[in-house]
Amino acid sequence: MQFLCVGELFRSDSFVFNMKVLILACCLLSCAAGKSVFPRLPLLLKAEQTQPLGEKIVGGTQATPNEFPWQISLQKRSTLSSWSHSCGGSVYNKDYIIDASHCVAGVKDIGTLRVVAGEHSLSKNSGYEQIRSLSSYKMHESYDPNTFLNDIALLKLSSSLDFSTGKVGSINLPVPDSTIDPGTTCIVSGWGTTIAGGGGSVSDVLLKVAVPIVSNSECKSLYGGNVIYPSMLCAGFIAGGADSCQGDSGGPLVTLNPNVLVGVVSWGNGCADPGYPGVYTRVASFTNWIKSNVV
Repeated sequence: MQFLCVGELFRSDSFVFNMKVLILACCLLSCAAGKSVFPRLPLLLKAEQTQPLGEKIVGGTQATPNEFPWQISLQKRSTLSSWSHSCGGSVYNKDYIIDASHCVAGVKDIGTLRVVAGEHSLSKNSGYEQIRSLSSYKMHESYDPNTFLNDIALLKLSSSLDFSTGKVGSINLPVPDSTIDPGTTCIVSGWGTTIAGGGGSVSDVLLKVAVPIVSNSECKSLYGGNVIYPSMLCAGFIAGGADSCQGDSGGPLVTLNPNVLVGVVSWGNGCADPGYPGVYTRVASFTNWIKSNVV
């Protein structure tokens, strides 16, 4: 990592020396901590960087085409004529997508974003894809990019989705402020990177993995400090090996039968690392916020 900008702003040698000392101290403290916490960052990858068909989400398997009709791919314009997968997301109704705030934070030109519903392969069209531009998006008013508190957003589509094909559909919201028992098996899906610990390239096809809910108290003790808040939800195996990862951000963590969106992929320490379950936005904490902001 290089620190250039601050030193260029000031010409005082003593200031530069003090800044170097401060930076060195910060680096030493970071190394001593021995832990790196990352969001499930949005991706901007070229089509040739996607994984071949056989690759898996960390510890997961390939989904059946349109198995999760609420799953969308949030894509960013990579060139004038091409788009790249950036984040996941969930269809709330024909006009709105539920996503993570960190997936759209800093986006100034809404024309650089689009939603693809009914997607399975990022490189091959099935004929069931529905592409929509965005008319607006709303991040949670209290989203904190440092702690990932309130990491939830609503994307408003420029035109309504068509549910009549059965390949695209909505996901149910949980009862406001309801809880989910530790050990409950949930499904997380996405096109995110497939390497434990993070890194690598996205999958070409939609992948899924089953993960158990971890109590917030256990998750707090695993992560240490005060980084797990009541409006967050943890899921994964303590031994590691199965998790969402970069590029799955904003995507759904659901219970099946009934199909309920319980979490939004948010952040974690690496991907599928032992002792660090994935951390999700707890949707039940935001059910009322979602309903009040859908117009």
